[in-house]
Amino acid sequence: MSLSGPAFGQQILGALDGVVDQQLQRGWFAGEQDGWFVMRNDTLEKSEQTLTIKAGPPSAAGRRASVNVSISSDQPTAAIGMVVRNSANKGTCVAELTAEAAANLFCVIDGKFESVATVAKAAKLDGTDVIDLIETPGLGTFIVNGKLLGDVPNAAALGDELGVMAFERGTFGVAEFMVTDMEDIAPPPAQGSGLPPRGGSAGASAPADAPATTPPPAGSDANATRMAEIMGPLATSIIGSGNREGWGTFFENEWLVLVNESKASSENFFTMPMGGPVASGERVVKVNVNIRPPQGRTVEEFKLSAAGIVVESATTKNSCLGEITLGGDGLVLCFGEDGKSTEIGRLPGAAKVDGTDLLEWVEQPGVGGFFLNGKLIAQVNEQAILGGAVGILAYERGDFYFSDFAVSTSNAAAPQTTGTSAAPPPTSSTGEGGIPFINTHESQLIGAYLGVTNGIFMHEFGHALIAELQLPSTGPEEDAVDIFSALRVVEPTMYPSGDENIDLIGREVAIYSVLPWYYGGMINSQTGQQLPWQDEHTGDLRRFRNTFCVIYGGNPGLYEHIAEQVGMEERTLSRCAEEFNRQNRAWRTILAPHTRISTWHPDGHLMADAPGAAVKVTFEQPTTPVSRFLVETFEDGLRGFAEDLAKTYVLPRDLSVTYRQCGELNAWYNPSEGSITMCYDLIEYLIGMLAEVELGGTQTSSAPPAQADTVAVTSEMMVTAGALNELADYGVPATSVLFPAPYRGPTPAAHMRADVLTTPAIVDLLTGNDNWLLVDTSGGAETLPGAFAVVDAGRDGSLTDRFQGLIEDWLTEETGGDKSVPIIFFGAGMQDRSSYNAALRAGMAGWKAYWYRGGIEAWRSNGLPMAGQID
Repeated sequence: MSLSGPAFGQQILGALDGVVDQQLQRGWFAGEQDGWFVMRNDTLEKSEQTLTIKAGPPSAAGRRASVNVSISSDQPTAAIGMVVRNSANKGTCVAELTAEAAANLFCVIDGKFESVATVAKAAKLDGTDVIDLIETPGLGTFIVNGKLLGDVPNAAALGDELGVMAFERGTFGVAEFMVTDMEDIAPPPAQGSGLPPRGGSAGASAPADAPATTPPPAGSDANATRMAEIMGPLATSIIGSGNREGWGTFFENEWLVLVNESKASSENFFTMPMGGPVASGERVVKVNVNIRPPQGRTVEEFKLSAAGIVVESATTKNSCLGEITLGGDGLVLCFGEDGKSTEIGRLPGAAKVDGTDLLEWVEQPGVGGFFLNGKLIAQVNEQAILGGAVGILAYERGDFYFSDFAVSTSNAAAPQTTGTSAAPPPTSSTGEGGIPFINTHESQLIGAYLGVTNGIFMHEFGHALIAELQLPSTGPEEDAVDIFSALRVVEPTMYPSGDENIDLIGREVAIYSVLPWYYGGMINSQTGQQLPWQDEHTGDLRRFRNTFCVIYGGNPGLYEHIAEQVGMEERTLSRCAEEFNRQNRAWRTILAPHTRISTWHPDGHLMADAPGAAVKVTFEQPTTPVSRFLVETFEDGLRGFAEDLAKTYVLPRDLSVTYRQCGELNAWYNPSEGSITMCYDLIEYLIGMLAEVELGGTQTSSAPPAQADTVAVTSEMMVTAGALNELADYGVPATSVLFPAPYRGPTPAAHMRADVLTTPAIVDLLTGNDNWLLVDTSGGAETLPGAFAVVDAGRDGSLTDRFQGLIEDWLTEETGGDKSVPIIFFGAGMQDRSSYNAALRAGMAGWKAYWYRGGIEAWRSNGLPMAGQID
C-alpha cells in the first residue's frame, strides 16, 4: 500500500479536508489509497485518532452529517466511526463500526460512560458502510446503512464539533465526510423503501382527488430528501419500514399521506425512541395532521377514523394516543398491558379537520400532556409511557395527512417555585386565547405571572401588617410597603436552594415583581403622562429605582445585567447594598416581636407554636383567558404562599384575601374588614404590558482587615472544665439566614454551614495543627492568640451581596486558595451573632468553616490566656 503525504483533496475527505496536519497524532500514519483517506496504527494499543471540524449548533431546520467508512484489523474492538464532541460541556458521543461488524453508539458525558445502543452484524465491512447523523436542536439521530442505530436527546456532546474517530490497531478508511443543512439533506434510502409520491394540488386541506405527479424511481434520494423535509427526525423510521398490509404511502404537496382504502379497524404507525424521561425542562413533539375519508365515501361513514401522536413505553406494553378524529374531536386514549383502551380526555368539536390542526405531546419531569391547537386534551402523570418512543399513528380507513413533525427540548425549569405546592401542567407552545408569555421559556412565564402577582400581594400585605400589628412607619407608607415587598421577593434568591430550576424561577419572580414600574414609567415619559402630584404613590420610575435597588443590593451578582440594561449608575448601585441592609434590618427588627422563631426567621421573638390568626384565600370565578390561566395554573401556589405568612407572623385576627374581577386596575387592603382584594384586572394589565414590551418590541468597598497582635498558640494551654455550658440550647434554630445588626441575642446550638467547636475542641485543633486561620468578629480590645481581628466579617446583608465577594477574596488571599484550611470564627460570646454570620458566609463559599460559639467569653472562663498575656 502506498500512502501519500498528509494533504488530501476535497473529494476524499470532504468537510474534513485541511485538519489532518493539525490533528494527526504521533504513531498514526495517513495517506490516500484507491479513493480512500486511510489512517493506520500498527503498534499503539488502545490508541484513538480523531479528526474534527467546528460545526457549531445546527439551525432550527437541522443538518445531516454523513461518512463512508471501512476497517481492516485483527483486533475485535478496533473501530471506525463518527464522533460529535462539545468540549465546553465535557461531552462526546460516538457511533462506530467494529472489526466484528457490530454497530455501537455510546456517550461520555463529564467523564461518565453511557452505552446508548449496540446492534450486532450491522456493518457490511465491504467498503459500502455509511454512518449518518441527523442533528436538530437538542437531538441527534444516528443511522447506520439506512437503519436507525439510536438517539441522543439533548446530549451535552451536541452542537459543536463533528468528525471521525478510529480506535485500536489497524487500517481505517474514510471517504466523503459531508455536512449539509437540512434543506439539502438526501439520506441514503433504506432497502425496499420505494415510496411513490402523489400530489400537486394547492391548499392546506390537501384534497384526496389532487392530480398526481410523475413519481421519481422507487427508493430514490429525492424521496428520502422529501421525507426528511416533511417528517424531520421521524423520517429515518418511516424510510426504514415497509408498509403494513392494506396501507400505502405517498406525498401530496408538503404532506406525507398514509392511505387505507379498505382494511377496517386497521392501524399504521411509525415511532422513534426518545431516550428516557426528561430529568428537567421539557420536551415537545408536534405534528400537523388532517384526515379525509376514502375516495367516494362520506365523513359520516368514518367519524372514528383518527390521526395523531402515539407514545409507547420502552419497557412495557403501555401506550397513549393523542389524536383528532374525522368526526372533529380531540381525543386521548391510553392502552394498558392487556391492550384495553381507556379514554382519559376528549375535546368535542375541537378539531378543525381542514389541514390546520396541530397536535403536541409536551413532556416535563413526571408529567406529560396532549394538546390540540393549544388546548390541553388530557394529562398523564408518572406513567410508564413517559420517555418512551414517540411517533405518528393512523387508525381506520381514509387518507391520513402528516407534516412538520418536530422534536424540541428545553432546559427550562420544571414549573415550581418556593411556596408553590404543585407544579402547573405542561403548556402548549401555541398558547390559548392570547395568553401572554405562553410561548416563552417556562422560567419567564412563571416569573412574569408569579412576580407580578406576588409583588402586588406583598405590597398590600405590607399595608395589612402595619395596620393589624400597629407597626411604626416614619415615612410614606406606600414607599415602606414597596420596600417590604421587594425584600420578600428577593429573599429566596439570596439563599439558593441548590436546585438550578427553582433558583432560576426565583430569580425571574423577583425581577418581574418590579419591572412593571420601569416599563410603565418609560411608557409614561414617552407619552408625556405624569402622576398627579397629590397621589400618595411615588412615580413609577422612582418606585422602580427604590425597589430594584433593594433587590440588587440583596443579590448584585444576579441582577448586574438588569442594572446595566436600565442604565443605573455605579454611584447609585454602590449605595444599594447599604440600602438593602438598612431596610432589611428595619423590617426584621419591627416585625421580630410578632414573628415566630423558625429556620428562616431565627430572630423571631415568639415560639414556633405561638397561637395566631389565619390568612384565608378565595378565588372568585375568573372570566378572561389570562385570569383563568392564572387560577388554573397557580391557584395552589398563590394560596400556599399567602397561608404560609400566617405561619410566620402572629396576626390578631383572620385576614381574608380575595382574587376577583373588579372592573378596575386596582388592589387594596381594607382595614375595617381585615381584607385584601386582588383584582384580576390589574394582574392581567401588568402582565400584558410586560409581554408587549418584551415580546412585542415596545421596548461599598471594604479594605482587607489588619492582623491582630499575635501570640504563639502552644500545647501547654489547658482547659478549665465546667466553666461555661457552651452547648446550651436557647431555642434558636440553626439557620442559613444572616442575623441582622446589631448582632446581639441568643445564638443557635448548631450551625448550618460550619462545625461547632467547644473550648476543648478548639484548643486541640489549634495545638495539633499549624495550618489554620482564626478570625475574631467581636471588635474587642483583646483577642485569642494568633487571631485576625475582622470586625465586619460577620456583617448582615445577603450571601450573594458584594461584601460576600470581598470576604471570599480575603479568605483566598490568606489561605492561598486552599479551601481545606480550617477557618475558625468566634466573637464576644454566646450572645454574639456576628461570628455565626461570618462562619455562614465562609461555609456557603466552600471553605472548611468552624464556629467557636463560646468565643472570648468561654475562652476566658476556662482560664486561657488572651493575646498579650503570654510572656
